[in-house]
Amino acid sequence: MNLMALLEYLDEELSKSASVPLTGKRLVDVEKCLDIVSELRVSLPDDVKDAEVIVRDREQILADAQNQAEQILADARQQFEQMVSTHAIVQEAQRRANAIVNEAMAQADEEADSCTRYLNDVLGNVEQHLSRVLDDVHRNRVEVNRAAGGKNPPPQQQNIPR
Repeated sequence: MNLMALLEYLDEELSKSASVPLTGKRLVDVEKCLDIVSELRVSLPDDVKDAEVIVRDREQILADAQNQAEQILADARQQFEQMVSTHAIVQEAQRRANAIVNEAMAQADEEADSCTRYLNDVLGNVEQHLSRVLDDVHRNRVEVNRAAGGKNPPPQQQNIPR
């Protein structure tokens, strides 16, 4: 089932549940509702799951980029030391080492920027998706309260820090 179908199924279960007289509350089949919530978790889009992995692994990705840059620098230094034998070779080695270091730094910066852009894109998509889901849930709650005869005040929409 897709997310919307599961939400509609949950809404249906809540709507058709028996009400407790004089309380405005309803008796729900907890087992069935928990099954629906479990299905919702399974049905979350891969982007949400991927974003969680990226957020969790962000530090590792950046550390890997830093390690790669350090390895490139170490290789450049080693190459530089091997080339030091005569004055002309020393000058050429210095020029090449500087070029390699600059290239390594530029590549590390580019990889870090690329990772940050990708993470921002994925998280932006996840944020938009979750915002739509939260809006749907809020509308469903309002409809549930309206269907209950307005005995409960309309729910306040949660302000989630952004």
